[in-house]
Amino acid sequence: MQLTTATARTWIERWDRQQERYLPDRETVFAVIADAVVAQTGRPDPLVIDLACGPGSLGARIRDRLPRARVIGVDTDPVLLALADSAYGFELVDHNLTDPTWIAALPISEPVDAIVSTTALHWLYPDQLARVYAQAASLIRPGGILINGDDMVTVDADIDLLERAIGSGQIDREGVGDREDWAQWWTAITDEPQLAAAVAERDNRAWEHPADGGTGYEQHLNLLREAGFRTVSPIWQYGRRRIVAAVR
Repeated sequence: MQLTTATARTWIERWDRQQERYLPDRETVFAVIADAVVAQTGRPDPLVIDLACGPGSLGARIRDRLPRARVIGVDTDPVLLALADSAYGFELVDHNLTDPTWIAALPISEPVDAIVSTTALHWLYPDQLARVYAQAASLIRPGGILINGDDMVTVDADIDLLERAIGSGQIDREGVGDREDWAQWWTAITDEPQLAAAVAERDNRAWEHPADGGTGYEQHLNLLREAGFRTVSPIWQYGRRRIVAAVR
């Protein structure tokens, strides 16, 4: 049974709402990243790679801002890739970022204007993240940009506790804490008949990754500098949720 665009978008809308249970300002994060892509690339048709793109939510916001952008998503979850393909028609690369050969699977021959990611790279261990950042730097043209929005812990335990409290307070104020959670969404989508083949493939892959690879905020900055980016800085923060930009 073929996955229709309407069904895919229904599931993505539900995905976006459950993600806001944890990230009430998720749309703000998307907007900041899109603003940075627009400002730094300076062109109406940038080549943008979305690492661990999931169902394509970030790429869709970027293409809303830049309809002529070429967006390529990289992910290894067949269910989320199926949703992104049916809903948005992005170019997609089915590859795990923990495998260094993901870079060779990209359908490109020219330098990249921007590489983006949200709430995904925390799954990587520091050595894996260092490699991904270095590979990203090798792809991005001079003056291009990498933007990573994610949960990033600080090395100071007192500040980390404070940042956690700030984030929890926002969730309480926004009243999103009782929304469908991540596990409930995944339980529900396994019963979607149009995704039966993708769900079966996901079960077959049965990959594992940590909930958090343990890379701290300061370490993110250092790894980006070591990867060869000339300018690295945060451009947005709310509690532990940060957006870090690195200019090549």
